[in-house]
Amino acid sequence: MRMFSLVVLVTCLQGCAQLAVSSAPAYAVITGDSSLHAHEHRHVDVRPAREFDFPALADGRQIAVVDLHTHSVFSDGHVWPTVRTWEAEKDGLDALAITEHLEYQPHADDIPHPDRNRAYNLAVESAARMPEAGLLVISGAEITRRLPPGHVNAVFITDANALLTIDAREEDALENAREALEEAKAQDAFVFWNHPAWPRDAPDGILKVPAAQQALIDDGLIQGIEVANGHYFSEETLQYALDNDLVMLGTSDIHGLIDYDYDIEGGEHRTVTLVLTEGRSPEALKSALVSGKTVALYHNQFVGREAEVGPVMSAILTGEAGEMPRNSTVLQVTLRNSSSVPLLLRNLGPRRFSNASDIVTVPAQGEIIVNLNDAGALDPIVLDFEVLNSFIGVGKHLQLRVSVASAKSRLSAE
Repeated sequence: MRMFSLVVLVTCLQGCAQLAVSSAPAYAVITGDSSLHAHEHRHVDVRPAREFDFPALADGRQIAVVDLHTHSVFSDGHVWPTVRTWEAEKDGLDALAITEHLEYQPHADDIPHPDRNRAYNLAVESAARMPEAGLLVISGAEITRRLPPGHVNAVFITDANALLTIDAREEDALENAREALEEAKAQDAFVFWNHPAWPRDAPDGILKVPAAQQALIDDGLIQGIEVANGHYFSEETLQYALDNDLVMLGTSDIHGLIDYDYDIEGGEHRTVTLVLTEGRSPEALKSALVSGKTVALYHNQFVGREAEVGPVMSAILTGEAGEMPRNSTVLQVTLRNSSSVPLLLRNLGPRRFSNASDIVTVPAQGEIIVNLNDAGALDPIVLDFEVLNSFIGVGKHLQLRVSVASAKSRLSAE
């Protein structure tokens, strides 16, 4: 497995020999400014930040936070589309899609709406009233059938009405579902398979792919798959995505309120997709999405391919090395997390920590100080970590290498 390298700047840090934790301000900037720095307060109980916040990658790409599967009262959701944009603004999302069931409209008696684009249009109007948030509203819809094709989302569409090939969902409707998928392809949409291992399609929780479903994927009518949906994650789906070169996504599939479904006060975030993009325009976002430059974020776990998870981790985890006192070979190293998600690291050695176990947590937008044993004779110093809250395969975590300059160059002049 390839190690991702991270060059660590050398500065003189002051701190005690005990494990120290510090936290940034409680809330990130809504514009997505990633220049937050951890303050050197210790043992301070701070409310976790609600907003997602990630730094730029080393190559200049940005990490866009998107939720491409949500609902409102215009299908089987419980809130007006404006609530979805308000929640997205509070969560610091970069992009949002309200993907109503085309064939399932349980509130139609109270909210008659023959235009399947209506929720999208209302969300666009709502987002326009919050220009400071910079929220991109993406047009989308959910094609709803029994497996195959199951529930399928099409985003970046031009007209949801054209995807409505039946008036109400049917139990066995593969032919007209394929017709809807063909229309989505004609609109140059990005299409992904929703919650493929949910109990209705997989009562035992294990992903099963019928031959007809595989044919839709092989024909290019479905390009992505939800490896995480709301509070569900499937390792079999992760492996299937790897085997079939499908784009991996995480979505909230929210029907009620985000604050009801997630413990926001406790620091929990909705399930989302991180898109590694050249810019925040719709074109750049779609290009990165179609190219599979994604990482699913689920319950503070990063799920994706090594080629995408690696650069994200390298951007998030930075460090600084302090001076090594004369007549000592113990070096203080500060590990800093510049994201809104905590990192769970296992030290792979061979150098051990004298003030912590080999498993440490670097808090969201915070830092820890670890004392590295017997570092004086090592040049350069290399720290190898396994990021335990990352998954690049079934049971496989990303390995990350952190390099620090020579300990000899940091000997105290005293």
